[in-house]
Amino acid sequence: FHFALDFAAESLLITWHSEPHLTAFHGDLMASVAAAYFTPDQRTPVRRTSAARGKRYSNTSVSKRKSIKTWRVTVLPGLIMFLCTLGLIFLSIFLLFLLISQGMFKRQVVTVNAQLADTYFWAPYGQSCILKSDGFTPNSCDADTTSIIPDKPFTVVGSELAKQWAAELTQAGGTLYVTTCIIGDMIRSMISPNEEGIGRSYDYFPECLPTEPQDVAGMAMLETTIRDTHVDGLYFLTLYADLDPSMTVYSYVNSDGTTQNLIDNIKRTLITVDGQVETDKLGRDYIITSRPLGDRYLVTGFCDTVVEELSELKDGLGLTGWSQGKHSKLPVVPAWSCGHVVENADEVIVLQAMSSFLSLWFFAGDMFITIEGLGGLLSGAPVLKYTVLSGLERRKWLLVCIVVNSMPGLLYMDVSRIYYYSTNGFKIYVLSSIMVANFFTFGFFIALSLFDTLVGLLRSFSSCVGYSAPIFTAVCIVWMAQVWCTDPFFLDVYNKFFAAPAFLGFYVNNATWPSGSYVAEGTPPVVTYLAETIVTTVGGSFGIAIAISSIYRRIRHKKYV
Repeated sequence: FHFALDFAAESLLITWHSEPHLTAFHGDLMASVAAAYFTPDQRTPVRRTSAARGKRYSNTSVSKRKSIKTWRVTVLPGLIMFLCTLGLIFLSIFLLFLLISQGMFKRQVVTVNAQLADTYFWAPYGQSCILKSDGFTPNSCDADTTSIIPDKPFTVVGSELAKQWAAELTQAGGTLYVTTCIIGDMIRSMISPNEEGIGRSYDYFPECLPTEPQDVAGMAMLETTIRDTHVDGLYFLTLYADLDPSMTVYSYVNSDGTTQNLIDNIKRTLITVDGQVETDKLGRDYIITSRPLGDRYLVTGFCDTVVEELSELKDGLGLTGWSQGKHSKLPVVPAWSCGHVVENADEVIVLQAMSSFLSLWFFAGDMFITIEGLGGLLSGAPVLKYTVLSGLERRKWLLVCIVVNSMPGLLYMDVSRIYYYSTNGFKIYVLSSIMVANFFTFGFFIALSLFDTLVGLLRSFSSCVGYSAPIFTAVCIVWMAQVWCTDPFFLDVYNKFFAAPAFLGFYVNNATWPSGSYVAEGTPPVVTYLAETIVTTVGGSFGIAIAISSIYRRIRHKKYV
């Protein structure tokens, strides 16, 4: 108990009350004596005195009970705030186990895709290219399509399509009509991957945004990527052929345990900027780095190209139209299996585990007193009334542990934004956002404590400005969470992850856009885009906490400071 009191006493406002059980007992006893039937003149002086005393004790008992009810109301907010503070620590522990189980330090899941404009940002771009056995028919492709990449690699793309779709060309009598689509809404999303999706049919141009099932001979996706052996970047072609018997459906298991139907044995081809062709075994693009906790804990995001089979998803996505193989009748669409790896992740896990343990250790006394207080609150017994947040500024080791415990949230939030289109992505993002809000809220306590100490060393003051720590904490965390934990904000930071400077891009709609290859410097961490919200929220919450505290002091003590 000495240990408990030692750590809790710094923030105690001790309030002792008279023993309520004893008061209630006396009141009940005297009331039973006073219940005997006597007329006023029949009572002896002793009995009249006893009756008067019983009435007085009974009134005192009622007053005490009212006092206890009022006292409970005043004690309850402090206990609730403590439980919320303790909950934030347990949140980080729970989130750590959740993220490990979800593979947050090494994760890869299929990103759902569909030919929709509003949700997945598909848009038509060209319906003019005609494919023959030797490639695109000269002058058949419109100027917008041929200008997407330089002439030499564009010609090689046509040749590779003709080779890999040879069976479909033969079935179609030697001619296929190629529709070009772009994936990525440049205006709304402010970022366009601009993969060139190519849908092929036999005797008509397929639609990029079909409103009903349409038969196609195959689908292909053209992107860019990087490899260590090619310093100039590469064009990356992923292809599905409807007549290829090896391209069958299989169930892919994501790292979080969910499953998705994909097409097996799709073809992936690399094309150099000077027109050379290589078979690709890695199948990877969108290799982007981020440094939310510095270079040592580098986050590397990536995507592997896949072709999804949508039989189990089309109803849930509300699709009325899709592209399906003319012979297989499989609804297919090009997509990605995206993931990431965090370097030295074990160190982050150990750091958070240790800081969580130390936070609970320093909170042990508070937990003991709170358990006792809850018992007293229910029974009306005297308890120690205090608000842990009001004294947290003086318990610097506990404060440091809470901040360190919340710091990995910067990493988790940066990683979780990659999975906007994945199952459970938003839930993990929300929990990570709360941890980040926790980090900056309690980090402000440390900064304020250090500032207060330094100012006190320089000079003394006759008065000081007070603030309500519980109000500041509650307002700050809720304010940040309600700004960040929204679908539009989640989509915005997701897009900004892929808005890293392009290494090799596509020229679409009179601009060059990222399309799968990025510079080695990577993308700015998510905290870069939170700075304005953090400054506004912390400053506003602190102002509100000062204002409420000053108003309370004015009402209670007739002065503001």
